[in-house]
Amino acid sequence: MEFFTIEEFKNKYNIQLDDKNKWIIGAASEMIYSQVGLRYRNIWTTETAPSPIKNASMEQARFIYEYQIPFLDNRGSIEAGNMKSDLKTDYSTLALRILANGGYLYRGNMLHQNMGMEIPF
Repeated sequence: MEFFTIEEFKNKYNIQLDDKNKWIIGAASEMIYSQVGLRYRNIWTTETAPSPIKNASMEQARFIYEYQIPFLDNRGSIEAGNMKSDLKTDYSTLALRILANGGYLYRGNMLHQNMGMEIPF
């Protein structure tokens, strides 16, 4: 599952992913897809993914690339100069805001509204 291409990522962030980092595209796309409520899920490709899904996936990929987030142990920390912060999540908050603002992430609604699937009968 890939929602964007290497060229799109390079044009947006001016970061060149090489073949050894290409796995980030699939990982970021899977992570974003897992946050989308079932009612709003679809089979998307690089050509058909809606803009919020594509943008959130690219932001998540940038986050993974820049911070080298470990997927098995996310109890690390980030340091910037003399500042240090424990890392509590492996999701970019900007990526989650893009999903929420695009109407794909409804955390404030009741469970059946967020995750319920419509059955046509």
